[in-house]
Amino acid sequence: MIGMVKYIMIGLWQLARNKRLQKALHEATVDTAIGAIIMFPLSVGIIKACIDYADTSAEMAAFINFLGLTGVAIVRKALVRLRFEKLYRTHDSKIDDI
Repeated sequence: MIGMVKYIMIGLWQLARNKRLQKALHEATVDTAIGAIIMFPLSVGIIKACIDYADTSAEMAAFINFLGLTGVAIVRKALVRLRFEKLYRTHDSKIDDI
């Protein structure tokens, strides 16, 4: 296993050198971090509300949770993508003007 670390690290450095992949990796990391921050408390809140207040079964609570989190994830991903397109568009145009 220790020998594999050398090859994994070489692959990661090659990934970091490519600007296009570096931008994609940055966007994916930011999107995943935002998702983790939003989704955990939202999931707990949805399941607690379904079971404690609406007296639904665990299966129904899981299904409602799935629908709610999917909707939030789609909107979140669209907003992150738009933000990064705007960020890279203005950043690239500033570089072209120089």
